[in-house]
Amino acid sequence: MGTTIEDIQYDEMLSEIHFEAVMKNEAKKQCIYLFVEGHSEEAAFVSLLEDCGIDFETDGIIIANYNGAGNLGHAIRLLRNTLSHDRPIIATYDDDLEGKKLDGTINDPLITTFKIPSSPVVIYKDNSKGGSFQESFTPDCFVTSCFKPKAIDQKVLEKETDFRKIFDPSKPWISQLAQFISKHGGNPGSINKVVIAENMASEVDVVPDTYVELARVITSIRAKNPIKHPDEVELKI
Repeated sequence: MGTTIEDIQYDEMLSEIHFEAVMKNEAKKQCIYLFVEGHSEEAAFVSLLEDCGIDFETDGIIIANYNGAGNLGHAIRLLRNTLSHDRPIIATYDDDLEGKKLDGTINDPLITTFKIPSSPVVIYKDNSKGGSFQESFTPDCFVTSCFKPKAIDQKVLEKETDFRKIFDPSKPWISQLAQFISKHGGNPGSINKVVIAENMASEVDVVPDTYVELARVITSIRAKNPIKHPDEVELKI
């Protein structure tokens, strides 16, 4: 019996499926690490960047939470001692007073630093300008996301209007929220930044410029480091 068109089409389908499976596996091996500062970023970045066209599986992007600006240097050093020592890293960190200590401290051709937010929003007591994760969103999105169940102390959930009256977008946002909660008999320690982050990511109508720009950086770095098929060998003649 000879080979039919159906046989050829079936073989081509299997070949394509196999190729896709191999490339997905290679995407993990040839990954780009996206370092994020905390659980809030870890909870929100995926949906925000997916809305900007990033496919984490196909593009081989792995989020790594280094749990605080003070740990970034340690996380990089540990990664450089693993089999992933040659992978590109995008190290994001808040442009707040703690994060500013990292400016100029990372000098590695495989590491791209990226501040959150990408442009200054608030003014600190030392008159420096910057911001943190929450301030990468609009003030309205932040306030709306805070006054939802499980985000802050139940005692002050009904006082969103009062908070809006005193809220100053040019000053650090979380500290204002904490002071407001305390002043109204609540527990400032009740602020759940992860829940607020999840709320902001789902509440936002337009993806903030910070994440549009971060998506561009990811796309650019992936273009410079394309995922190669394991059979793709460079011949040196």
